[in-house]
Amino acid sequence: LKLQFLYLIANNTPHRTDRTMEQAPLVQPCMGVQDALNAVPQQMFTSPKLVIKQQVSVLEGAAGTFCSACACCCEQPNVYDIFDSQTGVKVLTATEESEFCWRMCCQPNHKLQLQLRAPETQQVVATVDRPFKCGGPCPAWFGCCQNEANLYAGAAVEQPEALIGRTQQPCCGGLFTPTVHAGVGAADPAENFFAKVEGPTCCFGGLTELCCDQEFAVSSKGDKEGDIGKIIKEKPEDLKAGIAELTTDADLFTLHFNQQMTPEQRLTMVSSLLLMDYMFFESNSAFECDPFTQSCAITCCNLYCCGAIHPCKCKAGGSDNSSN
Repeated sequence: LKLQFLYLIANNTPHRTDRTMEQAPLVQPCMGVQDALNAVPQQMFTSPKLVIKQQVSVLEGAAGTFCSACACCCEQPNVYDIFDSQTGVKVLTATEESEFCWRMCCQPNHKLQLQLRAPETQQVVATVDRPFKCGGPCPAWFGCCQNEANLYAGAAVEQPEALIGRTQQPCCGGLFTPTVHAGVGAADPAENFFAKVEGPTCCFGGLTELCCDQEFAVSSKGDKEGDIGKIIKEKPEDLKAGIAELTTDADLFTLHFNQQMTPEQRLTMVSSLLLMDYMFFESNSAFECDPFTQSCAITCCNLYCCGAIHPCKCKAGGSDNSSN
């Protein structure tokens, strides 16, 4: 009986191992950089201007407007549609992947990934990986407070061979001018950047978004030359867009290219634009109400200094019946 028992074990063990191996999922090969570029619609690399439109979340807008204290609990992942301005064809869709607790506690500085998908195949052609940073009111003096994002081919996050480009906020964040550096490959963007993006000096956002465009110059050397192109956060075109701008953080951008750029550089610029939306335009809506304190607040503008953003608000009402 012992011999029969040992015989059965010896003969059954390989079969159990084979079944386990058969049930194990197959590991998909890493998509190379060139494969990712080939999967992107060609309008992405030939259009002189791209339109990036963030989808409006009704739940998020209602919570942020009528109950600002509850807004963090209703924060939804962002979704962006990217179009060729000449033909109106959608070339990419960027979908945020993040955990609810990160969004609730740390938005808009939370850890996230943005998956760039081709509209026709829904294939993930690239992924923007943004780590958590102590942004917002904290100045960008140290690495833990300097916003950054890496762009990878496919879904191969943190694989060096799949790295397409990097975007990083410099030390001190450009002093009084919102600034980021964009580089291709593994090179440090602080030293080897192909584009320096510089925004309005000192003041931007808030109610100023309703009446004027927010322009960011894209230059090869800086000083707001704009020789490479520009990023424009567009003002609302009609009443409906104005209400959405006032009550939500859904934004509309245009990315202009003034000169020929490589496909890697174009994708990195899109990644930079998405990072800048989280850095500068996702903190709060221009108009907020708080039923618990019976107060309303309007953000007139945001003041910028060394990477720190401080909203300039006008507040009315409150439990103490005081107004600021």
